[in-house]
Amino acid sequence: MFKTFLTKRPFLFKFRLFLGLILLVFILVFLYLKIVPFGQITYERVWPNVTRSGKGFILGFTPAERVDLNGTYPKLSGDPVYFSLFTPRTFDHVKMTITYRDNLSTATPVIEAGVLKDKIARNYDLSPVSNKILDYLGARWTKIRNGQTVFLQVTKNYDTLSDFLSAFKDNKLKDCPNGSATCVAVYNYPLNFDYPAPVARDTALILDKPLRGGHQFYVYVPVATLDLSFSFVDMNRDKEQDPIAVNLYQDNKLVDSKFLGDNNLNPTSGITEQKNISLGENNLKPGVYKVEVKISDDVVISRIESSVNKLSFINKIWPVSTPGNLTLYTDASYLLTKAFTPASLQTINFAGQDFKLDEPYSQFKFVADTANPLKAVKFKKDDIILENNGVFAWSPESLFNPTLPKVDSQFVVSSQIKYIVADYQAPLAEKDWQAATLDFDLKDSYRENGKYSFMISIPGLRTETGQGNLEIKEIKMELSGRGLLDKIRELIKSR
Repeated sequence: MFKTFLTKRPFLFKFRLFLGLILLVFILVFLYLKIVPFGQITYERVWPNVTRSGKGFILGFTPAERVDLNGTYPKLSGDPVYFSLFTPRTFDHVKMTITYRDNLSTATPVIEAGVLKDKIARNYDLSPVSNKILDYLGARWTKIRNGQTVFLQVTKNYDTLSDFLSAFKDNKLKDCPNGSATCVAVYNYPLNFDYPAPVARDTALILDKPLRGGHQFYVYVPVATLDLSFSFVDMNRDKEQDPIAVNLYQDNKLVDSKFLGDNNLNPTSGITEQKNISLGENNLKPGVYKVEVKISDDVVISRIESSVNKLSFINKIWPVSTPGNLTLYTDASYLLTKAFTPASLQTINFAGQDFKLDEPYSQFKFVADTANPLKAVKFKKDDIILENNGVFAWSPESLFNPTLPKVDSQFVVSSQIKYIVADYQAPLAEKDWQAATLDFDLKDSYRENGKYSFMISIPGLRTETGQGNLEIKEIKMELSGRGLLDKIRELIKSR
């Protein structure tokens, strides 16, 4: 019937019908890509195959000085490197597969990747791509795998992970005469333990040494009450708004939160604004709490007043605007330092040794030649960023670290560590290439102008030191979320 209908129509009608069908197919394809009605879609970028590269969706690597694009495959030679994923709508989850060739030196044993969660605090949710330390020990120690979790032990004292966790909880691990927490290391695994109450003074703590940007710190609360007061200075040197958030956690659960918005009345003016936030709790369970101060680098924490004296900054501290000699204390065996301005170049004394910080904007690694668990960091000029895998405090009495050692890029195998628990899956080998698949929750990830931001991190990799590179062959993104029918049902229920 349709054939008979067409034979009776003139050629111009048939031509217009043909164009109309092409336009309809184009519209349907466009709507499918825009709406993604079934809630699932895959984007990929493959080098050097241009026909399989979704350049409009997976956007290239930055900053340019850390990436070599002159060869067949992009080579990442610095840390970190960023790329973006453009999506026509929001999604709940992404499975990211990275296919790469590892040309890195032994000085950079860890590769991680993640998605941006918070723009202001520049917080990325990182997952392991590769950990050569775990791969090495997994081939030499007794290894037990339980799903995604791998359990390593020097001597096979436990047949299952659950047996180990039970003994760890009861503080009765074999070969650990000084307590379970002294001989266990973790990687990407939340192994909590009852941190013994440290000796605490009854006096309050006042820190009037300003710190720039976001910080996190531990406090030990011996009683039910915790009072924290913060003073901030918004420097107004950029056009961005500078909201302030202070969050209190115990065992990764949010206990309290305070937020202060920013009307951005004087952007780029350089006219400073004083701001204050107080956080008080009177019904706390004694123990370790984590405080997160989420601010941009345009804001300075000018003063912290605490009702407890055990207060240690986690992994990083950035002192500014403090003249004269300064002394910090840390429990880590190394120090990563970066001078934020040329005026901050100096000699730093770390654990009794002098180290030269003689180049601005570059990160230097200083290693302590001592077994002393408490190490002093002495410096005369501020505006430097200090980082490690431990904690920092302004006095020996304030320093404490309630966490287990981490099998990160700075981990050193010692006779003390008898057990390792990690949430880790080694990458799959594909001839000269390796492929790692990571899962990320996108529901609370940051998205701006239709783009999610991702990071590839190789801690310790610096372009100028010639430590090798990471060649990228393919990045594949499998996105999933609510379908069109799901959204329609939600819309009907909301009415």
